Amino acid sequence: MILMSWWTIIKSHPRLVEMIGNSSEKLVKLADEEEMIELWNASNPKLQMQSRDSRGLQKYPIDEWYGYIKVVNEKPVLGAIGGYSIRKGKDGKPFAYIGGIRGNRTKEFQGIPTEIVRPEYLKQVEGIPKIAGFTNMGALRFVEGTPTQPETHEVIPDDVLEYFRNAQRYATWNVTKSNSWGVWI
Repeated sequence: MILMSWWTIIKSHPRLVEMIGNSSEKLVKLADEEEMIELWNASNPKLQMQSRDSRGLQKYPIDEWYGYIKVVNEKPVLGAIGGYSIRKGKDGKPFAYIGGIRGNRTKEFQGIPTEIVRPEYLKQVEGIPKIAGFTNMGALRFVEGTPTQPETHEVIPDDVLEYFRNAQRYATWNVTKSNSWGVWI
């Protein structure tokens, strides 16, 4: 159990204080992108986050956000995030966008985005097709072999595949029915 000083509580974001409670670290479900951005920016003033829409990601939605909060230097910090969204695909069948994974690059949060946050939200989309885009850095780190980049898919709409095929911000992208990190990273 961690007890924060009254001064730490006063200078910390009240929602972070509320979410972590008496824990030293905690995986949390965030309300929405707005809350995620607010808490991320309060925790990481030198690594500010903007909305996905403002970064040109309107066609790559993430609705469900998870984060990891740790007490660092007596202050609660949201230092790792990631999420997914579920949409209806062909014949009304569900598919998921996976993405938004980010860590604040500090030693306290080393490995947490991929080892703790990502597995938690992948449980929510188990067994349905998933699509994810990767930046150049993500592709170098995670993509093994040739990713699946189909011209068409039995569930994922063709316009979604077309978006990923033509998106300039992604070096590679993948569609999979597996939760295995190695399959699509």
